[in-house]
Amino acid sequence: MHRFRSALLANERRIWVYTPPGYTASGKPCDILLLLDGFCYLHVIPTPTILDNLLSEKKIPPLITVFIDSLDAQTRLHEMRCNPTFVHFLRHELLPWLREHYHVTSDSARTTIGGVSAGGLAAAFVAFEASDLFGKVLSQSGSFWWGPETEREWLTTHYAAREKRPLRFSLEVGLLERTATVDQVIANRHFHDMLCKKGYDVHYTEYNGGHDYLTWRESVADGLLALMRKSLPEGSKDTI
Repeated sequence: MHRFRSALLANERRIWVYTPPGYTASGKPCDILLLLDGFCYLHVIPTPTILDNLLSEKKIPPLITVFIDSLDAQTRLHEMRCNPTFVHFLRHELLPWLREHYHVTSDSARTTIGGVSAGGLAAAFVAFEASDLFGKVLSQSGSFWWGPETEREWLTTHYAAREKRPLRFSLEVGLLERTATVDQVIANRHFHDMLCKKGYDVHYTEYNGGHDYLTWRESVADGLLALMRKSLPEGSKDTI
């Protein structure tokens, strides 16, 4: 665990760094996985154990995982809802620090960012705005319904109106993630369909579950495996 001070965000948070078994600062640099809402990925979802098991079975390449803590709820939403300053924080502060202290890749195709709910939305936004740094997005129940004021599903429109980036995605949503005001299922379907129309490589899953860590902890391994597999032909769908 480290305490990381950001001048750009004007705050300080905990970050945790997972290194794979047998990690050394020599040889081929490790892949990178950045996980937002890091405390929950570390303590509610047993991500280190999941990574250990996947690595033991040689199903994923050696990777260094950074668990980025969220602060209070208000700050979290401010940072996660498509905030350009958060992108600058990763680009100019966190990733340079990571590369200074750990033996990691500089290849965007080997760098993944992921999160749940608003973190899934943020992961997709960050990757789009910094596709030279991130090539893979893990979104678990991403809040793609969000938009400023009355402009719902802002990020879907943002992607659709702009040139395709070299990104691949693992998206998932629970069929019970529906309320009177927010329909995660429809928003995720819209985002998925837009990505496929634009020719992105997308693995998409709908499951019979809700907006909670009980389901996310069961599916995170599937998302990582989908992102680490051989690329699909451009424009194809990989839907479960």
